[in-house]
Amino acid sequence: MRLNHIHVSLRDLDSGIEWLERVWQLRADFQNERLATFSFGDFILILDAADNDSPATIGFESDNCDRDFSMVMERGAIAVEPPTDKPWGTRSAYLQGPGRLTFEIEQPL
Repeated sequence: MRLNHIHVSLRDLDSGIEWLERVWQLRADFQNERLATFSFGDFILILDAADNDSPATIGFESDNCDRDFSMVMERGAIAVEPPTDKPWGTRSAYLQGPGRLTFEIEQPL
C-alpha cells in the first residue's frame, strides 16, 4: 500500500476551491457540490463539504521558500509565519488557508 490521498473538511467548499485557484493557482480535477479533488503527482488533496472545518497543515516542498512565499502573498495569502530557518534543517513559512487549514512552504537547507 502507499499513501495517495487525504480528505479535509470545509464548511465553505466553494470558497476553499476559489482560494486554491487564486492563491495556489490550482484547478480542481473534479468537483461537485460535495467535494473537489486536486492532484499533486501521485497524491490527491480532497476537499469535502462538511458541517465543520478540519484542522490540518498541508505541506509543500520548495527549492526557494522566500520566493514562493512572496508569490502566494502577492495573490492574497495571509501569513501565519514568514520564512524562518528551523532547527530541524528547513526554512519554513506558514499561511492561513481556507477554514482551519494551514499551508506550509518548506525548503530543505
